[in-house]
Amino acid sequence: MKAIKIIRAFIIDFIIIISVIYILLSILTTENGTSLKEILGASEGILIVISAVLLAGAEVGYRYIRYRYNKRELDLLSQKLNDITEGKKPGHILLEPSDPLYGISRTINRLENKQHDFTKNFTIQQRGYFSLIEYLTIGVMILDQDRKIYLSNHAMSDLMGREMNLQGQIYINEIRTYDLSRLIEAAFSSQEDQHSEIRLDLTNKVVDAHVVYVPVSKHRLLVMVLLYDITELKEIERMQLDFVGNVSHELKTPITAITGFSETLLQGAMNDKKALPEFLAIIHKESLKLTDLVEDILSLSRIDASPELNLKEINLRIYITELLKTFKPQLEKKKIKVFLEISEDYVVNMDQNKLRHVIDNLIQNAIKYNNFQGKIWIDGSVDETSWNISIRDNGYGIPQDKQERIFERFYRIDTSRSRDSGGTGLGLSVVKEYVAAMNGEIILESQVGVGSKFIIKFPMEQDIQKSQKESL
Repeated sequence: MKAIKIIRAFIIDFIIIISVIYILLSILTTENGTSLKEILGASEGILIVISAVLLAGAEVGYRYIRYRYNKRELDLLSQKLNDITEGKKPGHILLEPSDPLYGISRTINRLENKQHDFTKNFTIQQRGYFSLIEYLTIGVMILDQDRKIYLSNHAMSDLMGREMNLQGQIYINEIRTYDLSRLIEAAFSSQEDQHSEIRLDLTNKVVDAHVVYVPVSKHRLLVMVLLYDITELKEIERMQLDFVGNVSHELKTPITAITGFSETLLQGAMNDKKALPEFLAIIHKESLKLTDLVEDILSLSRIDASPELNLKEINLRIYITELLKTFKPQLEKKKIKVFLEISEDYVVNMDQNKLRHVIDNLIQNAIKYNNFQGKIWIDGSVDETSWNISIRDNGYGIPQDKQERIFERFYRIDTSRSRDSGGTGLGLSVVKEYVAAMNGEIILESQVGVGSKFIIKFPMEQDIQKSQKESL
């Protein structure tokens, strides 16, 4: 096809050149009036043909060379446009200002620069969005219109208990929780946002699930799944409800007793000299229980209200000796002996009020759950990283299977014995929270029929913190 075009162009140029040469030979004359055509004579035809052939060949050759050159430039421009549309990075095309395609090449170069800037900005924004989604603490998963996973972050994998960043996979094959799959399908079918509280099967976590329908264009959509982990909030809510229920139950018992016996007295029993002292003793006993319960509840609230430590220097032996004076009536009543095995130079830095609640409760328990004529040992020691205080008794002891639960609020090992001893079920939970507030830990060693030993460890670094504050 290309050869035919070249031959056709050659013939046309040949005819035109022959015609032009013949006309020129007929018109042009010498000084004496003789035309060039007459001078050439017989060789006229041959000369015209040869000249026409040479000129036509030169013309066609020049046009062919020019055509190849222009075609190469057009191919380069076309290839560059294709590279730009495919997202490649072609180099600039540089042409001479006199080149007919110079203006087009500059326009294409400017287009490439703008496309490069746009792609760069888009990539930066995309990375920023992906990084933001990846580091979100909520689970995020994006699905396309084909129900395939487009994007999923690390938090989603943690919540689901398995890898969820499986781009291109059908979500229904990866989500193992029916309620969540049903919620997503409802968003696809109704084209509306969905919301529900769901418990995930694999991890048993409770999540607040939002499924958002996002219409991107007329023929394209996305569905975004957002999971907020509310397991801890649910647990706190449960604990609060349990606490309120337990408090109500514990308050109800002494209040019922006080109300009942006081009503009985008002209805005439006060005139019974035998019943009057007995009923008043019961009312007094129940009021003391009520006072202890309220005091323990207030102690728990004070822990949350004042989390900061007010560190002061304490001589531990003198400090505990003063505390033991308040328990003298109880100790004498059960004939319990206390052995204070703490050296006189045992000095620590600690929050006195918080430490008092801890030691008071532990000594009180050691008395309540001890035998008649029992013994209590209070000891203290220091090592490189911590200082310790232990309170041991030879009382009832705690069964091994109950020891993990004794620090729970309102938990009693033996309900009847605890009530007879005046226990509220909050004492050890108060101790545990105060110890935690002072950055310490509490350890229990107990054996039924032998007794119990509570060991409290506090870090020595609290002394360092105190000295640093004083230096400031």
